[in-house]
Amino acid sequence: MKIAIISDIHGNLEALKAVLSDLEIFHPDRIVCLGDLIGYGPDPEAVINTIGDLGITCVLGNHEAALTSEKELGWLNFLARENNIDTKALLSEKSLAFCTSLPRSVSFEDARFVHGCPPDSILKYLYMLGDEEIAELLKTLPESRFFVGHTHELQIIMVGRSEISRTKLTEGSLKLDEDKTYLINVGSVGHPRGGNSKAKYVLWDSEDGTLEVRGVPYPAQLTAEKIIARGFPRAYAMCICPSFSSPSK
Repeated sequence: MKIAIISDIHGNLEALKAVLSDLEIFHPDRIVCLGDLIGYGPDPEAVINTIGDLGITCVLGNHEAALTSEKELGWLNFLARENNIDTKALLSEKSLAFCTSLPRSVSFEDARFVHGCPPDSILKYLYMLGDEEIAELLKTLPESRFFVGHTHELQIIMVGRSEISRTKLTEGSLKLDEDKTYLINVGSVGHPRGGNSKAKYVLWDSEDGTLEVRGVPYPAQLTAEKIIARGFPRAYAMCICPSFSSPSK
């Protein structure tokens, strides 16, 4: 089965459309979204509607959970908390219900899909786990492939019998070893970090074990302008479009 895994769209409709257009080349059997459809970006309602209309499998992100949970809202920094409140005001009752009904994880094809950290954390970052913690965690879980988001940074952790290695992922393809376990951070579609504004996602073929990292250009300047027009923090515009200076004429 060829599976496209996307994550952290964060209300960026232009980035999502670019990824969906890119996926038309590959015809995946299934698309899975690892949460955080909303937050930071200017088009949360349109993003949710697009995901829902296409029947994309989606799990709960911390930004969705914060819509109705004071505890989860409290985990966000000040700007993100204020933005979550502003974002909620942009959502229809239908979209709010969609967000808050999402499962914390899904499993199929010997893989688990979760926003933050296996088995079902929406808050814990993968980098918070040391090698021993990862080894002990994996002993309790039946799957051998784990796909996460949350950090917005592409990374692969390979777990063998006697070693654990952590490597940054870049655009391109690699082959996964059948005898090893992998934890894979798929990056962010709509709110990338590190100065590269491309929309990131991965394609995984569960039969032949190939993993392809895709980086898709999109009109980030337009999204940045819409963020400013919404009255959202300028820092969010600069994050997705480091060259952003002022609205185009």
